[in-house]
Amino acid sequence: MISTVIFDMDGLMFDTERLTSEAWIQVGLRHNLPITREMLGRMRGLPINGCIPVFKEVLGEDFDYWALRRERVEYVDQWIEKNGMPVKPGLKELLNWLQNHGYQIVLATSTYQALADRFLEIAGVSSFFSHRVCGNMVEHGKPAPDIFLYAAQTAHTSPRQCLVLEDSYAGVEAGWLAGMSVIMVPDMLPPREQDFERIVLCAKTLKEVIPYLEKNKVHT
Repeated sequence: MISTVIFDMDGLMFDTERLTSEAWIQVGLRHNLPITREMLGRMRGLPINGCIPVFKEVLGEDFDYWALRRERVEYVDQWIEKNGMPVKPGLKELLNWLQNHGYQIVLATSTYQALADRFLEIAGVSSFFSHRVCGNMVEHGKPAPDIFLYAAQTAHTSPRQCLVLEDSYAGVEAGWLAGMSVIMVPDMLPPREQDFERIVLCAKTLKEVIPYLEKNKVHT
């Protein structure tokens, strides 16, 4: 029986993947670098140490990732300060429902802890998460299962009692390798054939997770 629901963050709870992609595009234009949406799509869901090799492969070994990342972060920060956190449809409804029905709610994101904590606070959902596992807490990021296994361990839950909510290919694979049930809520990339073999549901929005849990009676 499912007792713990594990959330990814970027692209699942918050519409920050599009925002981050646009920020990188703008940084590329500023420095006359061919940063494309196709290149950024290759890195979706990966931790930082999985992204840097892609940048260097496309832009050269001399590409100063950290310097330009600071510009990208500044762009995103300014956008959020002006417009607020872009929350995905159904997020708060799902969080309230899970809390009211006694589920543990856990965060497992490739984003580093300081930024993840800040985003949760801005969005007003920080209090829902009993445990948080972030990209700087595990050696191997997604698609390795480490972050989800550590999340289950932190929540004192067996992997088979965990439901993972993910939007990315790397996240779906990580949840599947961890031996957990996975629901995919696609963001910028559609599910592939192999993703359908690894998930129990492909949902249009987070709101669809509620009838799935009700229908399957996976919690008592």
